[in-house]
Amino acid sequence: MRMSLLPLLLAVHAPAAPQQAAEAIPVGVPRWSREVVLSGSRLEVLPPDLETPLIVRIDSVSPHGTAWRYDFEYYGLEPGSFNLVDYLRPEDGAPLVGLAPIPVLIESGLPPGQVLPHVLRSGETPTLGGYSRTRWIFGSLWVLGTLVWFFTSRRSAALESAQKGAPAPSIAELLAPLVERGMAGELPTEEQAQLELMLIAFWRKRLSLEGANAGEALQTLKSHAEAGPLLRELERWLHSPDAASDLDPAALLKPYQDLSKSEWDEAAAQLASQEATD
Repeated sequence: MRMSLLPLLLAVHAPAAPQQAAEAIPVGVPRWSREVVLSGSRLEVLPPDLETPLIVRIDSVSPHGTAWRYDFEYYGLEPGSFNLVDYLRPEDGAPLVGLAPIPVLIESGLPPGQVLPHVLRSGETPTLGGYSRTRWIFGSLWVLGTLVWFFTSRRSAALESAQKGAPAPSIAELLAPLVERGMAGELPTEEQAQLELMLIAFWRKRLSLEGANAGEALQTLKSHAEAGPLLRELERWLHSPDAASDLDPAALLKPYQDLSKSEWDEAAAQLASQEATD
């Protein structure tokens, strides 16, 4: 009696062979394979990537003796013949061996000769440094160009006046419109910052502080009898624009009445060169 039952028990517990694909499946149309018994370790789907032609999903899995029973859902992204087993792997990391193929045939619904789009490739997106950085760079270049144009136009006007016998405007006369607008709160922050850089460059060159540390040089200039008043006033415009000032613009500009125009032009050219290098 036991001998007669043995073939029946083996037939019940033996893994069922995977079924062959019955028909071709159009691209993008899902199909299901139910009650597929596969021996060995429990399987999972390989993670797909941009070039995976067959997308596979395991709807359900349950034990079947020493094997496992699966319900698969799959669809193709491009026409061709595929083996569904190639898109599976054991969960325990063991090698995938001894499994019968599960053929899947995907066909295209388009006539032959179609032009295919370029294949997408994964990669890093190039960086340009960020919107804020780009905005500051272009803003600084615009303000610097405005100042260069302003002083160049003033210099051209001075040359024309000199040719006509009129005295050239002094540095104080050049700075007067900017100082008046700054004290009135009408000078944009970018122009204030550029004017401060111009004054620092001018006085560092005039007082031979070009080799000194930037922080130490700035403290020296702020405490200097001639350079300090306008620099401190500029600092107030930048950091305390609403604070009232009882200073006289003429007093702020007095140290610049008799200074050489060529020194100012050299400082402007030096600052423009540093900005272009940075």
